[in-house]
Amino acid sequence: MLDLEERPLVTLGLREGPISLAKEAAAQVGTPVVEFDDIRSFTNYLYSELPLAVLVRPGQLAQSTCFHMRTQLRFADVPILGAATDCGDVAFVELFMWGGDDLVQMQSSEGLARRLRLIRQRPEIPTSRSSAAGIALVAGADPQWRSVVARALFHGGYRIRYVTTSAELLTDLATHTPAIVVASEGLRPNGAGRALRETRPSSSVPWIIVAAPKRLPSIAAELRGVEQLAFVDAFGPPENTLFVANELLFGYGVDKRTATRVLYGSSVAFRNAGGERDDVGLTYNVSTGGLFIRTLAPCEVGQEVWLELWPPRSDRRVRLAGRVAWVRPFGSPEGATSPPGCGVQVSEGLAGDLARFTSGVKAFERSLFA
Repeated sequence: MLDLEERPLVTLGLREGPISLAKEAAAQVGTPVVEFDDIRSFTNYLYSELPLAVLVRPGQLAQSTCFHMRTQLRFADVPILGAATDCGDVAFVELFMWGGDDLVQMQSSEGLARRLRLIRQRPEIPTSRSSAAGIALVAGADPQWRSVVARALFHGGYRIRYVTTSAELLTDLATHTPAIVVASEGLRPNGAGRALRETRPSSSVPWIIVAAPKRLPSIAAELRGVEQLAFVDAFGPPENTLFVANELLFGYGVDKRTATRVLYGSSVAFRNAGGERDDVGLTYNVSTGGLFIRTLAPCEVGQEVWLELWPPRSDRRVRLAGRVAWVRPFGSPEGATSPPGCGVQVSEGLAGDLARFTSGVKAFERSLFA
């Protein structure tokens, strides 16, 4: 197996402009490039090779790439990047939902070069890790859904077991006590809600039920009063499940923060204070004191940064300034409580913008916890 420094950047389905920028970025960090135009040639290549990273055109090709790679354990720590001209909310969430890791704005080579440099510098990730968080029992029939949810939980320090039906789940719970159950709402044959009720009150294991947005109100009403239960939007990034699992098991402040954090995904432009060019990430969570930016190119701890984003419950974008408080690099060997990125403490903004951000977060919190 090649060392990280020797593994290539593999591109798939890119047009001439992004290909040129990808080659320029790879040359800056000394990474070879292997190009493919179609998914079949790409998957044949993967039978015997392990890339440093994959850069793919967003859309159906990215979805097929994620499906192929995220259902195979050997590619669990190969980042999948989308080469995008529009790094909006929908593009980010789609890629993350399929099991991708970041969008790269292909307007220059700078953003991709930074990501490749950091990916090359990460330590080799052990195939087995401590399972300090305990066992997560992932229940669902869709193999890709199971794989991407399990990958997020595995990186968070959970050991994973799978079941595909209600019967298998009930059998497992009769003989084992996992830390948490994460179940698809459509678990066969009669749904996760009925399976949950069959386990209570003999089992008090916490559950997360993952459901489509249109199903969340009805399933929540059906299970009203059931304790140790939370719900996650099936169309959100799988890392949302990790966030909810940690909050359900350990309570607010799992990372020793003073302000309540809430899940919130919105594209955010960020740069080092005084820098010339923005990079783009997606907020993972927000609090009245700051936010976490999901990106494979985080700014360094202590760095002053400028941000622009659309806060929750706001009718306009805001411009803020803050300082990077902590960084979660890609491939952290220990259990992670978040995806890769950086936490920013917000301290100021343009006229009225800090107040807009803070009041928007407070209003969002009230709507969630009312």
